[in-house]
Amino acid sequence: FDNVLNNAFKHGRSVNPDVELTIECAADEHELAPLKFIVSNAVNPDRPCVTQEYVTKVLSGEALQQSATSAMSNRIGLQHCFEAAKAHDMTASLQQGEQRVFFESQVMAQVVPSQSVATDAQREADLAAYPSGLHIYCIDDSETARRLLNYNMRLWADTENVHVFGKDVTEVATFKDCVMEDGDIAFLDQHLEYGGDDNVLGTDIVEELLERGYKGLICIRSDNVAEEDLAKYDAAGAHCAFGKDVAMRKVIEDMKVAYTRYIIKTQSRPTTPLHQ
Repeated sequence: FDNVLNNAFKHGRSVNPDVELTIECAADEHELAPLKFIVSNAVNPDRPCVTQEYVTKVLSGEALQQSATSAMSNRIGLQHCFEAAKAHDMTASLQQGEQRVFFESQVMAQVVPSQSVATDAQREADLAAYPSGLHIYCIDDSETARRLLNYNMRLWADTENVHVFGKDVTEVATFKDCVMEDGDIAFLDQHLEYGGDDNVLGTDIVEELLERGYKGLICIRSDNVAEEDLAKYDAAGAHCAFGKDVAMRKVIEDMKVAYTRYIIKTQSRPTTPLHQ
């Protein structure tokens, strides 16, 4: 979906985009039901229409032979989207209507009964105690991740003071300085990959922030959340760690709980970090 979202910006309107993600499930009494994911963006009038002929050329590799200055994206991201869908037994399509460009993918999913979740009174109290208007600094090497972090933090973290970094390695130093200046929460991708010696580990940044006296909440987000990985994040000084497969709303709610428990209540690092 990272590639899908990138393609939504490439093939649709990149300036003032109107990207939407819709999930539909026609669930019934059967154990299997079609689960459909639809990513769309407003049509960019300055780009050629996305036709089935173009999609076919991209998937066959023929479009890669076009000039690099082609008005249409001819990189392999779209191929990756369709190959990933195929590997998961999903159907996929890219098409353009009059007003929007649509990427659709569908998979047959197992239907399971919903389970009620008991209310955690302490968690609800911690969420209520979380203050609004905090300064949140995020760093990630993925353009799509930065867009999603900026959007979701503003939506769910009760603040407009959200700043994202990580476009290139030069922004790492800027991120650290900004966090030290007025950051309440530092939210870091564990693997910042810029190539060769420019690659940076989030845990290295965490250790430097703590050496410089940072007192705010520190969160790590990573694809690697095995027990030994979580131990590394804890040893570096992170308050909490989240897998990239965890829904962003859940991540931000847990981040808010962590801020209340570890910063407001204790004003120190916890002895039992929060991991998801």
